[in-house]
Amino acid sequence: MVSGELTKMTIKAYGDATFQKPALGEYDVLVNPESYAISYEVKTNDTTAQGKGGGASSFNLISSQTLDFKFLFDGTGIIRQGNGPGGIDVTPAILGGSVKKDVVEEINKFKKIVYLVDGDIHQPRFVQLQWGALHYNCTLDKMTLHFKLFRPDGYPLRVEADCTFKSVIDGKQLALFTDTHSPDITKVHTVKKGDTLPLLCYREYGDSKYYYQVAAYNNLTDLKQLEPGTRLIFPPIAK
Repeated sequence: MVSGELTKMTIKAYGDATFQKPALGEYDVLVNPESYAISYEVKTNDTTAQGKGGGASSFNLISSQTLDFKFLFDGTGIIRQGNGPGGIDVTPAILGGSVKKDVVEEINKFKKIVYLVDGDIHQPRFVQLQWGALHYNCTLDKMTLHFKLFRPDGYPLRVEADCTFKSVIDGKQLALFTDTHSPDITKVHTVKKGDTLPLLCYREYGDSKYYYQVAAYNNLTDLKQLEPGTRLIFPPIAK
């Protein structure tokens, strides 16, 4: 059912990637974003031989999605929550505008939810962006604060935050998107710098626990160091 009722964007913080436990905190935005952008990227391996033109690229993996937003923090008292476009009313404070908010304090609340390291999980929290049909599980990838308006003493009154969030998808969901873990298909992967066997097994089978079997199949003696350029065979594995 479609409703014209105003819904504010809420950012909920979680302590694990399942997003099933009770939220550790949340932040309601002052102004709903005018737009947001979701980016998708497919990475390929260039198979063109040196000195040859053209050639084809082979599929490597689907990268995590990214979501870009612009958030507004306002301490002038002019912008208040209402039923106007984006959930705002622009009304002078003397005519019934909202109470002025401390922009620095609001930014610190926001950073606590999306950016600061949580001592219990030793990393920034996992967050879920909730707004209408959008329920996006992610972590903050990058945040840039643009200070736009100041009091005479230099204290900020308005700040825009450009934020990029990277999606968090569990193994089962990832398998549905990529279908790279089919047990009846043999695959070949060329090792790149930074690759590890557990990570490659996770990409191919949806679970890293098969790395001993893959190592034995490829006669690997050193499981910690993979030489870039090595071609590894990932055989069908009964689960």
